[in-house]
Amino acid sequence: MGIEGTLIVLMVAATAVAMLVQRLKLPYTVALVLAGLGLGAVTDEMPELGLAQLRLTPELLFAVFLPLLLFEAAFHLSWRKFRKNIRGILLLAVPGVVAAIGLAGLLAFIFEPWADVDLPLTVAFLFVAMLAATDPVSVIALFKELGVPRRLAVLMEGESLLNDGVAVVAFMALAAVLGLHMPGEEVTAGWVATFFLWEVGLGIVIGVAVGLLVSYLTTLVDDHLVEIMLTTLAAFGSYAVAEALHASFVLAVVAAGMACGNVGARYGMTPTNRIAVESFWEYAVFATNSLVFLLLGKEIELARLWDRAVPILVAFGVLLLARLLVIYGVTGLLHRTPERLPRRWPTVLVWGGLRGSLSMVLALSLPESFPQRELLIDLVFGVVLVSILVQGMTVAPVLKWAGVIGGGAEKRSYMRLRGAIRATREALSRLDLSLSRGDISDGTYEVLRERLGGRLAELEEGLSQLEPHAEVLRTDEIRRAQAQLLDAEREAVRAARSEGVISEDVARDLLRDIDERGLHIDIDDLVAQAERRQDAAG
Repeated sequence: MGIEGTLIVLMVAATAVAMLVQRLKLPYTVALVLAGLGLGAVTDEMPELGLAQLRLTPELLFAVFLPLLLFEAAFHLSWRKFRKNIRGILLLAVPGVVAAIGLAGLLAFIFEPWADVDLPLTVAFLFVAMLAATDPVSVIALFKELGVPRRLAVLMEGESLLNDGVAVVAFMALAAVLGLHMPGEEVTAGWVATFFLWEVGLGIVIGVAVGLLVSYLTTLVDDHLVEIMLTTLAAFGSYAVAEALHASFVLAVVAAGMACGNVGARYGMTPTNRIAVESFWEYAVFATNSLVFLLLGKEIELARLWDRAVPILVAFGVLLLARLLVIYGVTGLLHRTPERLPRRWPTVLVWGGLRGSLSMVLALSLPESFPQRELLIDLVFGVVLVSILVQGMTVAPVLKWAGVIGGGAEKRSYMRLRGAIRATREALSRLDLSLSRGDISDGTYEVLRERLGGRLAELEEGLSQLEPHAEVLRTDEIRRAQAQLLDAEREAVRAARSEGVISEDVARDLLRDIDERGLHIDIDDLVAQAERRQDAAG
């Protein structure tokens, strides 16, 4: 079977998982990894499937998958919301990553010998550098799937996008110290600092330049296909330029995505074209994520990892402890600032720090001549598997415990009251209709009307005492109501067009106006207005 047949097998597997995942009650990404493990088990048994031909190589991940995933995530990352949380994001992504590497490396150097694994100190730092970043491929996919408050999503996504680039640069610098990268180069503290600044600074400059150039070009065309192509060029072009100039391609792609999403999409695309562009990227990322997680699971050999189970668990615990110390340290620094975090959010940030495919590819990129290569590959693959399965399987309960999804008992009570009020008002409407039709007498109407009215008053009183002051409840309600109102407007315009009240051209203009208003609605501002009105009424 050729490579095209192998791709079809993987797409069939991804489609089957997507269709079954609701019944399995598993996060989609976790289910894909489990499916990948199954594919890996039958690779040798069923060679006719050709699964051995396609592997998660550094070239495939860096040159194809990561530009798509990083660009799409950054494209939807609002600069305004990013800037409101920039202090926390930068603290987690830059000094936080450096501190995590230092702490986890030292702890691994101390505790891994207890598991009969000898890691020299510099090698221990290299090992944790490969696992220092919260892989955006994993984190963003899970958070989009589960749904979290907007601010927490921005904080988590912003950190994961930036610390991914910082961790790769740290890995390259440590590899140079060990003579694995840029052999013959005299590595000093000054060289490391210069290397870091060049990689990070130039990567961001390249990404912003490419993103702004593409944003300008979108103002010259009004064709969604051309604009899709331009955004695709921005993703892969920023990667190619950064790679050629030895800058951080990760940060270049992220910067390009943010520039295109906050400038090009806002000023250079019509609402209709922007919806088309976003639909393309939504599918591209869904397909890419599916392939990444399937290939990730296929690369893991459970028998090898079982032999190193103890050092893998030690490494997982060390990395989790280091992230906990860093997250709570940053939380303490933010305590007296406007970016202060809710009490349970740090736990979510700690537990949401999954490791993923990037760590595995960095391990595979180690040269064959490196003495600890096989050991580090096994440890990295094992930690990634434990992270995705253990943390991935329990992220949803942690989010519910923290009150950031589901809303806990308070939200269930709120939804119950909302449903009961809707049902009671529907009953009152039906009662009024029955009276107007002459189906019931005035006396019967008054008795039933009094009973239903009393129930409605009790429900509304209970709702007023349970009014959702929490941002997540209020935001969900307003977003849902706003979407329903926009759909009602679109339906009215389509009905008017069908009845001949308005022409096709007018209908198209009105639908475009509705789409544009929908894109520019500031949900956070509506939430703030609703809370002010509620406080004034109270």
